[in-house]
Amino acid sequence: MEHVVLFQYGDYGATWRHLAAGLPETYRDQKVSVDFVAGLAARHRVTTLAICDRPHREELAPNLWSLGIDPVSAYRRARILPLLAGLAPSRLILRTPHRLALLWARWKGLPLLPVFADTFAADTLRQRIENRLAAWSLSGPNVPCVSNHSLNASLSMHRILGLPKTRIVPWDFPPLQSAPEPKPPFQPPGLRAFYAGLMLESKGVGDCLAAIALLRDQGLTIAMDFAGSGPLDPWQEMATRLDIAPQVRFLGTLANTEVRQRMAAAQIVLVPSRHTYAEGLPSTLSEALAARTPVIVSDHPAFANRLRPGQDCLVFRAADPADLAQRIRQLAETPALQRTLSETAPETLQRLVFGQDWCRLAESFIADPQDTSGALRRHALANLLPA
Repeated sequence: MEHVVLFQYGDYGATWRHLAAGLPETYRDQKVSVDFVAGLAARHRVTTLAICDRPHREELAPNLWSLGIDPVSAYRRARILPLLAGLAPSRLILRTPHRLALLWARWKGLPLLPVFADTFAADTLRQRIENRLAAWSLSGPNVPCVSNHSLNASLSMHRILGLPKTRIVPWDFPPLQSAPEPKPPFQPPGLRAFYAGLMLESKGVGDCLAAIALLRDQGLTIAMDFAGSGPLDPWQEMATRLDIAPQVRFLGTLANTEVRQRMAAAQIVLVPSRHTYAEGLPSTLSEALAARTPVIVSDHPAFANRLRPGQDCLVFRAADPADLAQRIRQLAETPALQRTLSETAPETLQRLVFGQDWCRLAESFIADPQDTSGALRRHALANLLPA
């Protein structure tokens, strides 16, 4: 029996139990992904090795195992390499660009399918060194293709890592259904913005708070909700320090259905990722477009040339709260712009979809790890872009 190991962030065992109890998804298509992995256990031994805060080793169902390793140990050579060797996988699906796992798989000649959601950069010496190692690891005969999320993250593997477009296979989520009608224009006061994502500085949470404070000083009061996992105390303290605590709510992790309801109820959705966050193409962007709520995004490379400023969204300079505040004011004070962004959202949403469902890619890889049939290569970037 083949042993399929999936290496990723996120506690698979806890999520499997959460969904098995009938509780709601916390992100888009979570149940589809969890059920797909569980379904593999009907034909293979399946282990999900998760980087998470709950170290564990448990059998969830026959042939279905969940292992957890803490984020520090996961990057220690003396800890992670013996763990991988002990699992003795016959197929490895790597859902994060873990350098040690990449090198180990190439050294072992282990069939490997990388399925990432990361835009690669070469801004620092350390990044350039790590990129060279990653490029070498991903170029081995044990890797039939390299998959990354959507267009720009996939292109970054060609431009930064030097991988040929014939080896890069973009993946994406299935398309969302748009709201049937555009949203009516809005006017201050009573304006509410919404953010969903990890509560990290690199995701632009602090930039949103600083922009709200700047607008308050300019006489425009904006309320804002933040939904997502991560420590909330630092952000609550920042809101208090900026004297905007009554204007903001930190909601923690919400069910995906509630996130989308709040997006629909808000007047603006912010996607403020800084360049330091290796963004693919966040689901929150697609979900906001599906709600037809006007979106303001940063100039992160993941969005470059995929969104038309003034037609699909507004764009601000990442990590620049003053520029973000200016874009919020521009949108709040221009009903015609609000109407345009809401009316064009369905077309924008459909245009953003780019790539194959990752579950189908994984199925093809498990059945044919050398891709002798060409099922993976048929969806390569080289075949999806104009010559």
